[in-house]
Amino acid sequence: MPETSASHGLHRPSKAEALRVLATSLAGWATRRPLPEQADGVSRFAHSSEARQTVTLLAVLEAVLACCVSAMLPPALRAWHAAFEALLVLSGFGAVAAMARHPHLVSPSRLVLRTGCFGGLTLPGTAVVSVSRAARTVAGLGIRPVPGEPRAVACAAGSAVDLCLRLDPPVVLDLGKAGATEVDTVYVSADAPDAFACAVREAGASRR
Repeated sequence: MPETSASHGLHRPSKAEALRVLATSLAGWATRRPLPEQADGVSRFAHSSEARQTVTLLAVLEAVLACCVSAMLPPALRAWHAAFEALLVLSGFGAVAAMARHPHLVSPSRLVLRTGCFGGLTLPGTAVVSVSRAARTVAGLGIRPVPGEPRAVACAAGSAVDLCLRLDPPVVLDLGKAGATEVDTVYVSADAPDAFACAVREAGASRR
């Protein structure tokens, strides 16, 4: 039988929530605010390094290009252009900060898989029966179905994933346009996939 919705959850932030995550993450990163303390037995794991690097590069290139374009604009338009470009560049760095400041969490009771400003997925620890390396790409951003695998989802801020989690019993997730789906496979990104896999296995062993 699939797990009940009380033991797991998929969170897709609204536009207002996503903007708040971008702003608070950027502020926390700029001020070097420590991440919130976690309870004993909870391990943090960074993720989406490729996505962070790509967005950082795009934000820097946008800032350089903005300076070049501004020099060619009439003086009356430069202030408006500068405000627009500043918002665009800060949004890019905010997305990077959101990915960096919202790591995955692994504990014996649950796994919290995050995708920065795109939301997150909480799985009951008892449902995760195995974890293995599975380097591949899945088109899209955030939590989305995997083409060709009707019972699988990818949970990553970018297209690259590193690990495959097998669930038994499966969980039922509302995937928006795809509707409610029984999921028994989750692909996830982690900067240190071997350490993440080891933590998941140790969390499972501690429940026995």
